[in-house]
Amino acid sequence: MGDNRSTSRTLPGGAVDLASQFFALSHGLKRIVNARYRTAGLSMARLQVLHHLDDAGTTRIGGLSEHLDVAARTMTSTIDGMVRDGLVERRADPADGRAVLVAMTARGRAAYAEAVEVRNAMFDEVFAALDDEERAAFARVLARLADSAGLQAMMPGDSRPDCA
Repeated sequence: MGDNRSTSRTLPGGAVDLASQFFALSHGLKRIVNARYRTAGLSMARLQVLHHLDDAGTTRIGGLSEHLDVAARTMTSTIDGMVRDGLVERRADPADGRAVLVAMTARGRAAYAEAVEVRNAMFDEVFAALDDEERAAFARVLARLADSAGLQAMMPGDSRPDCA
C-alpha cells in the first residue's frame, strides 16, 4: 500500500521522520530505565504507583487506576504483587467499607527513593552528551511541541518518575 502523506512530511527531518526518531528514543530510554529500576525491585508500573502514593498519599485502587489510565483489573493485579513484596499495604476505607485504600510502606518508600536515584543517574549519563546551551534549547523545543500538541509541558525541575 502506498504512502499518501505529502513528500515534505516524509523527508528526512520532516515531521514524520522526527516524530519516529523521538518515539524511538523515548521508547529506548524507557526500556533502559525500566531495566535499571529492577535493581530496586521495581518496574515502571510499580514506580508510577509509588510516585502517585508519594504525591497524593493513601489512595483508593480505583483512583490509582484512573490516574495511571489502566484497567481496574490491571491495577488490582499490580497492587497484589506490590502487597506481596511489602511495597504497599491495603487498608479499609473508613468512609466506605466496600472500598480499599492503598498506602506505601517503609519498604516501598525506600525502593521508591532508590529507583529515583537510579533513574536520575541514568538521565545524567545520557544528557551528559549535551552542554548547558543544548539542554536549554532542547527544553524550549519540548515545551513548544507540548504546547502544539495541547499537552501540559513539564516545568524546569519537575522530575516526575512517571515521565521516564
